[in-house]
Amino acid sequence: MPPSPAPAPPPKSGLLRREALGFWFLGLGALGLVRAWMRATRHGGFETDTVSLLWLIGSAVLVVIGAARIWRALRSARR
Repeated sequence: MPPSPAPAPPPKSGLLRREALGFWFLGLGALGLVRAWMRATRHGGFETDTVSLLWLIGSAVLVVIGAARIWRALRSARR
């Protein structure tokens, strides 16, 4: 019986598949920033209350985490 050939290596997964969570965080954070901006400016100037400020900070943190995960995945893919 002849030896079986080695299995083919699995196909490389794309960035979207590898870092779906990073894109999810980035998208949620961007939507949150828009929502916080709309809430803070609904009466004219930029008037923020505690809820708007917490929403803004949380959204900014999500954007930073998502961008960092995507950037790290891009860096590791280039190696």
